[in-house]
This record gives sequence, C-alpha cells and structure tokens, in this order.
Amino acid sequence: MSPISVIVLIFIPFGLAAKATGAPEPKRDVRYDVKHERNVLDFWPALKAEKPAPVYVWFHGGGLRTGDKSQLEKNRSATISAFREAGYAVVSCNYPFLSDQIDYKEIAQHCARSVQFIRSKEGDWNIDPKRVVCSGVSAGALISEFLGYHDDFANPDAKNPISRQSSRPQVVVSVMQPRGTKESVLKLMDKGEAPIFIYSNAPPSDRIHPPWAAVMMRDKAKKLGIPCVALGGGRNQLPRPAKGKNWLELQLEFCQSHLPN
Repeated sequence: MSPISVIVLIFIPFGLAAKATGAPEPKRDVRYDVKHERNVLDFWPALKAEKPAPVYVWFHGGGLRTGDKSQLEKNRSATISAFREAGYAVVSCNYPFLSDQIDYKEIAQHCARSVQFIRSKEGDWNIDPKRVVCSGVSAGALISEFLGYHDDFANPDAKNPISRQSSRPQVVVSVMQPRGTKESVLKLMDKGEAPIFIYSNAPPSDRIHPPWAAVMMRDKAKKLGIPCVALGGGRNQLPRPAKGKNWLELQLEFCQSHLPN
C-alpha cells in the first residue's frame, strides 16, 4: 500500500471505514420498548458470524440522572473492537432517568426489558440468547448486577414473546463499582448465580466509586462461591493485572471462560 493510501485510510471516519472493510454496519436507536422515549439501543453485529454470536450488553454511567449509550463508542471503543473481534455482538442501551415518577428499581426493569428484547432478536440478529454478558460503568454496573442477581423478569405464560424471554445474563461485568452497592445489589446475590468480573481504578478518596464497594462485591461473591475476578489499576488495594495483560483482555477471557459453550 502506498503512503498516500495509508494517509487516506487514517482519516476515514469510523462508519466509512467499516464500509470500506466490509464490517457489518451498526443499527442505531433501535426501540426496545414504547414505554419511554429513552427505550432505545445501538447494536453492533459480530464480525465473525459463522454461528449465533454471544452478546455483550453495556449500560452507561451517570448516576441514573445523566449519560447516554454513545459513551461506549466515544469513550470505550476498544471494548467494542475487542469483543466484536472475539466474535461477540455488542449492544449499548439507554434507559430512563430517576424522577419523581421513576425510581431505581423501575429503571432496572426497563433495562431488563432491553435484555429480553435483545434475546427476542435471536434469528434476526444471529445471536445466541444463552450467552449474554451484562456490563456497565458506575450506575451501569449496578444495573448489570441487578439483572444478574434479581429474580428473572421472564413471564413464561405471557402472550408477548418478548416478555417470555429471560432478563438474566450469564455473566456480569462491573466497571467502577459505585456507592449504593450494599443497598441495591448485595442483598440480591445468592449461590449459583452469574459469575462477575470487577474492575475499579478509583483511589480511596473517590466518594462516588469508593474502592471498598468493589471489595464488598468481591467478598460477597467469594462467600457465596460465585466465580469472581476483581482487579484494580494501581490506585487502590485491588490487585493489578498480571504483567503483559490489561484488564480489558482479562475481562474478555473471563467472559469466554464462564459463558456456556
């Protein structure tokens, strides 16, 4: 390839580069429910589609009052690339914010609906509904854990096929575990439930994402015999990734090892 060709490719925007390489285009602002204007998601098909793909579902942070699904693409595009290259489809979800009418549990129920909707697209999107990871940062971590450890919202007798789908992921990933962990998640956890990967590089002075919240999740999982890996980046007492590894690689390895074959 000539130097000029290389320069041209460098400046092709992400979407146009996907077209140039033949990568499947993302589906944006797909409506997963009609109950709220923020019931929308973005879907990136797996790059390798020989068989139904496992799904990595992401919930954004923002204290349940701000944030947007675009944060995954803007701030953590490496996550999209790593999981798609490993054969996963990737989904980033919006959800309603806290208000006088909507509390935390209702927000989590909207998110449960998004997981049920995603599973209902099994045939259309070539995905495996039995291999779902729910992940998120900060408030999104709490949402993912709620879905992993709350009773399933599936209604086997429902007429609506989406409502019959499971809302529970097979694996949970928490990034920057926040305050509220004890009140919203720990009491839900039980033996035999979803393995969890935890990453927090927050310093002890972080009041929103105190490292003890991540330690609390790790210790509860250990007590219940739930498979768990908890890592930090050197700013707290959590162990750092082994030399030559980064936490994204280890997150992917954890998901691969704990999803059913």
